[in-house]
Amino acid sequence: MSDNIYQPPQSEVDISQESHQPFYVVSKQKFWILFAATFGIYSLYWFYQHWRQYKRFTGTSIWPVPRAIFSVFFAHSLFRSIRNMADEQGYSPPISPGLLATIYVVFSLLSNGADRAAARDIGSPFSDVVSFFTIWVVGSVLYQVQKAANAASKDPGGETNSVLTAVNIIWIVLGVIFWILMLIGIYTIITYTGFE
Repeated sequence: MSDNIYQPPQSEVDISQESHQPFYVVSKQKFWILFAATFGIYSLYWFYQHWRQYKRFTGTSIWPVPRAIFSVFFAHSLFRSIRNMADEQGYSPPISPGLLATIYVVFSLLSNGADRAAARDIGSPFSDVVSFFTIWVVGSVLYQVQKAANAASKDPGGETNSVLTAVNIIWIVLGVIFWILMLIGIYTIITYTGFE
């Protein structure tokens, strides 16, 4: 303790590891659990967190929310930034960021189109099947990018974000309810339209 009575009190400031990471970090298991349980809605949060973390790390003036909502317009930029920082850490992803972003955009638009067609009962149940399979392509692309983001953030295994939180559990429960309702709907369609 100092003898100077005018000196402000000293305290240790806990700076989280997250503030030193250029991108959002998440483990493989947690990524896939949240992506599958929410039927891909997790990707909106995923993009938001990457842009939020990138803004914090670089100090650039960007708006993470619009970039997450309109991710098809910003995927190329994000994937390229992740790749560049991953390269600095010695991690070289096997697929170029431009190709991954293009696959993401095409399959996201295809998934959205199939969802809208299914909602209007156009091409059902085939539009439902297309929507179901395209979402997994989107997830696979995002996971490839996530591996590079983890490497760029010096946490290849995503250990700093591997535990499911209470909020994660709530989303998982809501997702499971959605999955059950969707399976009941598919069963009903198959039963009553003669696709047995």
